Amino acid sequence: MTTPTTQQPGPPAAARGRPWLAAAGAALIVAGVGIEGPARRYVVAESAQFLAFAMAGPALLVLGAPWRLLRLTGPLDRLAAARRRKTSFLRAAAFLLVFIGVSAAWRLPPVMDALARHPVLVLPELITLLAAGTALWLELVPSPPLAPRLPKPHRAAIAALAMWSTWAVAYALGMSNHGVFHGYDPAGGALSAVADQEITVGLVWAVSAFCFVPVVFATLLTWLSASDNPDEELQRLTRDERQHPVVRGWGRPARGRPGS
Repeated sequence: MTTPTTQQPGPPAAARGRPWLAAAGAALIVAGVGIEGPARRYVVAESAQFLAFAMAGPALLVLGAPWRLLRLTGPLDRLAAARRRKTSFLRAAAFLLVFIGVSAAWRLPPVMDALARHPVLVLPELITLLAAGTALWLELVPSPPLAPRLPKPHRAAIAALAMWSTWAVAYALGMSNHGVFHGYDPAGGALSAVADQEITVGLVWAVSAFCFVPVVFATLLTWLSASDNPDEELQRLTRDERQHPVVRGWGRPARGRPGS
């Protein structure tokens, strides 16, 4: 009599990743490089390129990275274990500051004018934005076997700050009543310089919200649904933060009464 063989269950779908998302992210980045011609003429086209390199592309790559198919599970398993032991908010905040700094640097008018005049600069733009965006998204969403190091409320805060900083830079540069950028030449096209900038603001706001708002809501909703007592969970997070050393003179504990 033959005994039925039991088939070992494979890793769950969430652990296998979604390679089609990574393929979509790579295709989006290639498409961003492909619009190099319009991106040197219109600010809105260059901004679409920027969004593909800094936000949408890295998000899709991280969400669908086929680490197991690339035979990288061994090193990444060790990296995942190390990340679980180091859950500092300051580390994630450093990645956020790098993302904000790199993104803001590539949006400065002199830098964007240089991009319009020197197309070869698209290569360092792609490399730096892709690296900063990927590092940030690894702190926000799972990329099995890698998992975010922060509690869900902290992840929501990081995502919200990344989105708001992008909105602020876009608003500061785009809502002017005169042309801020001088390296672009939309005069022969259908857009004026001011209209080009105003459309750019709307595009950057919409894509930023599309990328980061789902992270904010998903992390908060899953955290609230998984926690029986959100107030107690917030108090626990506060206690964990108080375990870190404080600056001298700040956060001194209250002295107890004599004899207590």
